[in-house]
Amino acid sequence: MGRLLEPGRSGVTVRALGGSRAGEIRITRFLRNARVHTTDMISHAAERTAARVAGRHILAIQDTTSLRDDGQGHSINLHPVIAVDAATGALLGLVHAEVLRRDGKAGSHKERDFADKQSRRWLTGTEQAVRLLEAGAACVTEIDDREADIYEQFALKPDGVELLIRASQDRRLAHGGKLFDAAAAVAELGRTTIRLPAAPGRKARDARLALKACPVEIARRSRAGPNARRTRIRRARSPMRPGCARVWAAGPATTESPARSSSSEA
Repeated sequence: MGRLLEPGRSGVTVRALGGSRAGEIRITRFLRNARVHTTDMISHAAERTAARVAGRHILAIQDTTSLRDDGQGHSINLHPVIAVDAATGALLGLVHAEVLRRDGKAGSHKERDFADKQSRRWLTGTEQAVRLLEAGAACVTEIDDREADIYEQFALKPDGVELLIRASQDRRLAHGGKLFDAAAAVAELGRTTIRLPAAPGRKARDARLALKACPVEIARRSRAGPNARRTRIRRARSPMRPGCARVWAAGPATTESPARSSSSEA
């Protein structure tokens, strides 16, 4: 595990992972073995993770990372879901993972069935997080980046899993108005300071953050037609009442945009 993590952002090679020529050969033979399947490896890892979650509040965090990209739209990407103990921050293991390929071809996004879109991976990850509840987790909160702010993620969310999503869509609300305006109109709940570590192109610094929150009711999507039927939006719980939280830099002026997030109640 240490050799796997050591390279950091520079990536890892089989030779470095093996630690020696003999180790490289062993790993290569394992990966080329016809009886070794990616799905089996992921399932085995998920089973080991499930054995560690009993009685804990689990953060199921999912995101997509690029494994290989030619810069022309052709890429291989990994979309993992990992389990983290909310109380201690300890990484408990893998919950689910998908390998995605993009061929660089532009297509009509709206014409495809939701089940055929790569954005379906976000809901799949949330559905897989239900296993943690079945394994005895006290609570499971799914944490997603703004790519996951899709209507189906809220409408088809499995019962028992909480959602915390960084919002990108200024959604219509059932009783009028928009999501971002509703969050901006309420009073601050508090402020805090966090330490942001250094990253490529960014120095380490302290960020002063302010927090607002309020309950809202998302309007049901008005789009009809065969595509809406295929995505089974009729299963959507009505009404959908997530909470909306707005977190933004409260200190000196910054070029960074406010970070908005919305969370769906169980």
